[in-house]
Amino acid sequence: MQAPAVKNIAHVAVRFYKSNAIDLAIVPLLEETAGFTRGAGDGYFLVVLLGEPGTAYPLDLQSPGAFDARYLAEKFHLDRRGFGYTPEELALALQEVTADLRREGTLD
Repeated sequence: MQAPAVKNIAHVAVRFYKSNAIDLAIVPLLEETAGFTRGAGDGYFLVVLLGEPGTAYPLDLQSPGAFDARYLAEKFHLDRRGFGYTPEELALALQEVTADLRREGTLD
């Protein structure tokens, strides 16, 4: 007999951004979700590149390492053909998102 699925419901504010040609969805990873992902808590967001399958990764947007182009290329698999933007452009877009989050007080 299979064990029942574990479910945790949290109401979060998903944000959608468009920076240059990059469409992003940003989902805060709350401490309540720590059992479902390795990165959760203050500063962690699931960053999703919309329209690109397999391009989602949890990032701590308070960490300078989250904006390293080589790190982003590896984690978001940006070495594949067909992407219309570079890891450097993604890094700049994430810096804009982080600045907006700081302005609204969500990222302290």
